[in-house]
Amino acid sequence: MKKLSLQFLVLFLSPMLCFAQVDYDKIQKATDKVFIKDVIIHDKPGSTIEYGAILIEGGIIKQVGKRIAEPNDALILTADSLHVYPAFIDALSHSGIKKEEEDGERPKVKFPGSPPDDVAGITPGKSAFDAISAESSDISSMRELGFGIAHVAPRGRMLPGQTAIISLSGKSKDEILLNENVANYSQLKTSPRVFPSTMIGVLTKFKELYKQAEGANIHLTKYKASPVGMKRPSYSDAITAMIPVTKKQQKVFFKAESAKDVHRILALKKELGFDLVLTDVKQVYPVIDHIKSANVPVMVSLDLPKKPEDDKDKKDDEEDLTSEEMKQLKERKAKAYNDYVGQLALLDKAGVSFGFSWINAKPKKMKENIQTLIENGLSEDTALKGLTTVPAQLLGISNIAGTAESGKLGNLIISTAPIFEKDSKIKFMIVDGEIFEYEIKEKKKKSDNGEEIDIAGTYTYEISQFGASGTFRISAEDDDYKVIMVDGDDGSELEGQNVTREGNSLGFDLKIEEDGFSMDVSVNLDFDEEDFEGNVNSDFGAAPIEGSKVDPK
Repeated sequence: MKKLSLQFLVLFLSPMLCFAQVDYDKIQKATDKVFIKDVIIHDKPGSTIEYGAILIEGGIIKQVGKRIAEPNDALILTADSLHVYPAFIDALSHSGIKKEEEDGERPKVKFPGSPPDDVAGITPGKSAFDAISAESSDISSMRELGFGIAHVAPRGRMLPGQTAIISLSGKSKDEILLNENVANYSQLKTSPRVFPSTMIGVLTKFKELYKQAEGANIHLTKYKASPVGMKRPSYSDAITAMIPVTKKQQKVFFKAESAKDVHRILALKKELGFDLVLTDVKQVYPVIDHIKSANVPVMVSLDLPKKPEDDKDKKDDEEDLTSEEMKQLKERKAKAYNDYVGQLALLDKAGVSFGFSWINAKPKKMKENIQTLIENGLSEDTALKGLTTVPAQLLGISNIAGTAESGKLGNLIISTAPIFEKDSKIKFMIVDGEIFEYEIKEKKKKSDNGEEIDIAGTYTYEISQFGASGTFRISAEDDDYKVIMVDGDDGSELEGQNVTREGNSLGFDLKIEEDGFSMDVSVNLDFDEEDFEGNVNSDFGAAPIEGSKVDPK
């Protein structure tokens, strides 16, 4: 979109518009100290320091408390009466790793019952960090939601590979790595048209590979001690990558969505003896006792189902039911939903600590879903533990993250209200001492009857400040929105990224690139019936945008 790109460059590099926002990055180049005062500090779950201060120096928290002298050479962050929390820790996700088409055409193999490991999805030695892009929009999106650190798993099938812990600081790839080859990620995911193509096949292959790795470890150890008269070791990458698992030097983060999956994987652990973390578990309530007796860590998925009355997709299937059958169906749906959203309160009551994983869950729904869990019995302290201290302990980074204490990384959330309150907003994120400021949007507009309006459709837009115009195409599928911005002069298109809707407001990001220059731009639109208005924002300022629906109904 060349014309639009050039217009954006002219607009946002104009000195006349630099008044819109404090450039903390430029100020921080002159000092590595950040001082936050007169804030309500939630330094760890269950603990609060009223109107205290925090000093960060060199990206590390140096002091936290009430009586801290204000340094003369520090950047003073204006956050009076705001709430400060330790930044969240993403316990496991694919953040920063591009989604690939996994169900496409498979390479032809001579023996489908014994395919090459990579064709079968058996790549336990593959590094997640090799596939991570530091420029990925996933990273900035997670940071905007309150996350400072992510534990990232590679994508794949049965044994995708080795996980990595990264900082979500937005720095270069070389700078974001905290720890590589942290754990092994595994799934009960079959391989179409080749072995293992069944659930039993996956379990059998895992056992086989584990036993082979045990044997390989014995052979390698003996060979290293005295190679005389012994055959030189030669093992596949898949076998050698599993050796740390057999020696309990690495945990296996095993994806277990259903109660049946949990049973299968707990039985596998009992038979083989590896260190297990049940991951991305959705159906917990039928197996709480089994999880407790097995004494294994749990990472619960935050992918919640829709409330039965909100699920309109199955209306056609229900039209043929009698009134009694309909009543029973609704009761079953209501019970299933209530069991689901109430299960974490039961897990907590049973004394099982847990964190949250994001393999399938949509991070943008995090706050809404946690509020639903809190409404159904989960305590706020337990929810905060699941986002901070539990993953920190599990990942072995409690000494640097999880709480806002002296000596920890300068990773903080600064919000307008207690973090899980409905109207709270994140005003600042600090990651590794770097400050990211976010616009606090005004209360969303409603239609005349107070309901959300249908915003899908085609709209004209005009950014009069620099003469840009064209159209937006907005489409929706369930809660997922897609935005295509079309330039009015040359018809070129640019797709919005990280599209989110709140009430009758829509936000999305654009990446503007021109002759080697790259700039991130965010667009926020507020809809009112057939019209919208909003702002186009970059680090250099903001410009108003407005428009109307084409051929409104």
